[in-house]
Amino acid sequence: MTELIVATAPTRIDFAGGTLDIPPLHLFHQPAFTVNVAINLIAQVTVTRRPGRAITLVASDQRRQLTWPSRDKIAWTRRPFLEMLARLVRSLAPDTGLDIRTDCQAPAGAGTGGSSALAVATAAALSAVAGRPLHRIALIEHAKAIETQAIRVPTGYQDYYAAAYGGASSIEFGLTGIRRTSIARREFLRRLQQHLLLLYLGKPRFSGANNWDLFKRHIEGDRKTFAFFDALQDNALAMRDAFVREDLDGIARLLDRDWETRRRALPTMSSPAIDRLIYSLKRAGTIGARVCGAGGGGCLALIIRPEAKTTLIAMAEAAGAKSLPAVINTRGLVVRRLKGSSQPSAFSH
Repeated sequence: MTELIVATAPTRIDFAGGTLDIPPLHLFHQPAFTVNVAINLIAQVTVTRRPGRAITLVASDQRRQLTWPSRDKIAWTRRPFLEMLARLVRSLAPDTGLDIRTDCQAPAGAGTGGSSALAVATAAALSAVAGRPLHRIALIEHAKAIETQAIRVPTGYQDYYAAAYGGASSIEFGLTGIRRTSIARREFLRRLQQHLLLLYLGKPRFSGANNWDLFKRHIEGDRKTFAFFDALQDNALAMRDAFVREDLDGIARLLDRDWETRRRALPTMSSPAIDRLIYSLKRAGTIGARVCGAGGGGCLALIIRPEAKTTLIAMAEAAGAKSLPAVINTRGLVVRRLKGSSQPSAFSH
C-alpha cells in the first residue's frame, strides 16, 4: 500500500489590523495587532512517494503541471506561477520520487490568504514526508520566507497564523516577537458564523500592489500614511476588545470603520461598482462590510441579519458576485498519513 501525506490549512477573513503585520511597520505603531478568523475555504496538499527521483507537481486549482527529473533539477523560469510551490519542494522535499498535488478552494485573488494557506500546507506535507515535521512557528516562518522570495515584495504574517492555528486570532506584533491569542469561544464563533456572508467579486486588478504602495509610502516617511497606520492600529485594538466582549454589533461597526479608513487612504481598494453593491446590501440587511485583503476586488465580507441572507445573496448574484461558504474553521493545520493505492482526488470547486 502507498502511504499518502495529506495536509489541509484554512484561509481567513481579516477583520482589522491587516498591513500592520508586514515587518517592520508594526514597530512604529505599538501595540500592533491584527485580528482575523479562519474559514473553511481549504488549501490541500497531497504527497505520495514513488520509485526513482522524479518529482511531479500538479497544481489542480491552477490547472498546471510540472515534472522534474530530480529535486536538484527543480526550476520554474518557464512556469513563474508555480514558483512558490517549486521553491517549497526544493527546500523541503526528500531526494526521492514524489507525486505532489495541490489545490485551494479560495478563488484566485480572493483576498483570503489562499496562497499563504497553500504554502503552510505544502511545507507541512513535505516536511512530514521527509521525516522532519516542523513546529507550527517554524512552518509559518518557512512558508512566509518562501512566498516572499516568490512574489518579491514584503509579506505580512497574519495569513500564515490563521492557516496554522485556525479559529479567531489576535496576533500581537511586539518589539521582540509575535504572540497569537485565541480571542473567541466556540459558542460565539457559531453565533458569528450565522451572521457572516462572504461574496466573491472577481479577481482584483490591483491585489498586493496596494499593500506595497502603502509600505513604500510609510518607509519614505509620508505623514498621511503614518496617520493611516495609526488609525489601523486603533481599529485593531478596538476590534480585539469587541471579540473579547463577544459584541457582534461592535464587530460589525468596526468592520465598517476599518474599511472606510482603508478606502479613504487608498481609493484603488474600492471601485464605484463595489461602493454601489455595499450601499445596496446595507439597505437590505447588512450591518457591517469590508473588502478582504488588499482590495480592488476579491472577496467582500459581510456581517448580516440572518433573516436577510437569502435576499442578500440574490442581490449580490444579480450584481455579478458569487456567494462562498463562510464556515469558521477552528482546527487550523491538519496533517494526516493515509494508506491507499492512489492519490485522493482534488477538491471540487
